[in-house]
Amino acid sequence: MQAETLAGLMGLAGAVVGAGVSTGAVVWQQRKTAHEAERTYLLGLSEAAANEVIQLTYAIEDHFRQGVPTTSFPETRQQWLADLRMILRELETQTLRFPDKKVQRVVLWGHAEIFRDPDGVAEEAEWVAPRYGNICHHFRTVMGTVIRREPFPDGVWAAFPGAWPPS
Repeated sequence: MQAETLAGLMGLAGAVVGAGVSTGAVVWQQRKTAHEAERTYLLGLSEAAANEVIQLTYAIEDHFRQGVPTTSFPETRQQWLADLRMILRELETQTLRFPDKKVQRVVLWGHAEIFRDPDGVAEEAEWVAPRYGNICHHFRTVMGTVIRREPFPDGVWAAFPGAWPPS
């Protein structure tokens, strides 16, 4: 093989390798940028949902502090339950915005507890706060970790038996 042909082939090989490396680097950078953009979007979505859940916990507490109407006043009780369902529906809607399954699970579990037995979570025993207050407190604890981008507080599971399947 002549020297000129060999030099031409080596130049061609160098151009092909250079183009391949350059293209690979561009593709890698684009994927990294897209991943970062998605991560930033999900974090923003989670933070907004966490802030909304915090506000909803205050609405739940205020609603329960009004007192749960007894069955002696069916119209008042029905309206009270309808208002509670609206708050809980918004809580459930916000849950869809969390990518973290643990956060979703704890909020949905607390939502179900309040929805299933509003009278039970409103009961006050001597020296024991009503359960709705504890549920809302734990919601705010979890939402605080979402906003601060801290790990999920696993101690919360003790307060919600059955909320997360055992590992």
